Amino acid sequence: MIKCPYCLDNINPKLEQKKNAAPYICPECGVEIPRDYVEKRNISRTTVGLVGFPGHGKTVYITSLFYLLKYLRSQWKDYFLLSLDDNTHQVVHHHVPLFENSRLPEATPSNFPTPSLIYFRNIPLFGDRFLCLYDTSGEIFEDTRRIPEQGRFVAHSDCVLFNISINDCGREWSDRMIELLDIYIRAVHGRMHADIKNYQHLIVVLTKADSLITENSAKVLPGNLLGDMIHSGSYKNYINHYEDMDIIGRLKRRSEILRSWLFREGDQGFINMARDYFKSVEYTLVSSTGAAPVGRRLATRLTPHDPKMVLDPFLWVLEKNRPRSIWERFSERWNVMRDA
Repeated sequence: MIKCPYCLDNINPKLEQKKNAAPYICPECGVEIPRDYVEKRNISRTTVGLVGFPGHGKTVYITSLFYLLKYLRSQWKDYFLLSLDDNTHQVVHHHVPLFENSRLPEATPSNFPTPSLIYFRNIPLFGDRFLCLYDTSGEIFEDTRRIPEQGRFVAHSDCVLFNISINDCGREWSDRMIELLDIYIRAVHGRMHADIKNYQHLIVVLTKADSLITENSAKVLPGNLLGDMIHSGSYKNYINHYEDMDIIGRLKRRSEILRSWLFREGDQGFINMARDYFKSVEYTLVSSTGAAPVGRRLATRLTPHDPKMVLDPFLWVLEKNRPRSIWERFSERWNVMRDA
């Protein structure tokens, strides 16, 4: 059996014989399931949900990520990505080209999310992977009553990306961060009775990071640490260091720097609450466009060097759902018990 990406039920897909077609169909929701997703059962499958208030950059981030992942076809040997349904094809081959021409994507509508379903082949260090990504309207995460129905896909994801723009939160940005986490936990843990501590990894994504190194920002990042991290975070940095096998070590160090900064400058309540309710928590910093847009457009034409650290959350998703050896599972459990 597999989990249907469109209704989340565990199913045995039905192969229907039609004229000039033989699609797999979910017996529960009736939606066609891609052939590779059904037949390539030895490939790891990862579901990812995006969480964030309206205007905090969720949709721009995911469009920027797809933009870079398309571009990396010319950089990573034997790598490619394949969109598995019409919705994903529209995102990859129509929305991303608009983004390449410096036009920002429209916000996600407030309705049932349709996942972006992608097959990745030969990602360096991680191999093949199916990724099912749910981008849900930010308005849903302002009301706990809407999450159990319209945000249920995110609630059952392996990883959840908390997209938070500190400047858009205003001067009381730490309170706004805690508010988002509070709403999500009360809805998913409280109302839905989901045991997210057992299965869901939280990846905090501080968006619009370029705005955090300006003098009029709500919180200015220290230039010798996080500011330098942003400036050096183009895709080239990942290409240059992939072969040294220390890419995960670099992710861990950046996550710890961000966690320590938030612990010192923000509110310890967010860090403590996240640690207690999720299987694991990591911290990332991204600038999806490299500079603030002018209205719905970028001031200049986008280049692959402009997005900064956009690959960090994606690589964390791959790492968190990578098959573990027995020794790795023992070590991780021991570390959790030690830190409890």
